[in-house]
Amino acid sequence: MSQLSEAADGFIVPLRLNDGFDRLALDELCRQIDQFGHQWRTSEVIPKSVALLLSELYPAISACADLYTGDERQRMIEAAVRVGERVTYALDPAGEPEM
Repeated sequence: MSQLSEAADGFIVPLRLNDGFDRLALDELCRQIDQFGHQWRTSEVIPKSVALLLSELYPAISACADLYTGDERQRMIEAAVRVGERVTYALDPAGEPEM
C-alpha cells in the first residue's frame, strides 16, 4: 500500500502545487496500480485504505486540471482517464490493462 500511496503523492502533489505535469511520475503511478491489480486479482476484498486511495485518484487528478490551461490541462485530463482505466482493470478480475 505504501508504494501505491507514494506513487499517487509523487504525481498528484506537484500538480496541486502548480509544479506541472511529470510523465515519469504518472507512469510509476500506473505501474503501481497495475501491480496492485495483479496482487489482488483473485481476492474478494481489498483493504479499505486501498479502496479509498483508488477511489480518490481520478477526481484528484481531474480537479488539478482546473489549475492549468491549454495542452497542460489536456494532458492532466488524459492522465485522469488513464489512471481511472487502470483502477477499473485493477478491480476487475477479468480485466487486463491496455498498454
